Amino acid sequence: MHKTLTSDNEIQLYLKKDCSKSKKALAYAKSHSSKVNPIDINRTKGTGTIWRSILNKLDKKPKDLFDKSNPYYQENIRGRDFEARDWTNLLLNNPELVRSPIAIKGDKAVILDNPTDIFKL
Repeated sequence: MHKTLTSDNEIQLYLKKDCSKSKKALAYAKSHSSKVNPIDINRTKGTGTIWRSILNKLDKKPKDLFDKSNPYYQENIRGRDFEARDWTNLLLNNPELVRSPIAIKGDKAVILDNPTDIFKL
């Protein structure tokens, strides 16, 4: 059995503290669970292992986590093809490009394109 990042009653919320969508998602998460662990992805550097675990829970590829509307993405990444490891390194070194927030509870994870998506956990 693999170890989960969170227990079944704790929500880990990977967010950007200065983002209004993240602030709303945090409020919804706190209304949904008494145990919420917010992690600011711009300040707390994740590891490749953490990102791979998040990707597995989301059933996504690293490329799927990027905010494709970001100007840096449009100018420097769009249309390029990288190996999975290189996409993961891009996630590690460019957290500002990650679609956020991402909520994890037990073995479930959800990208919160809408803050109320927290209720899908």
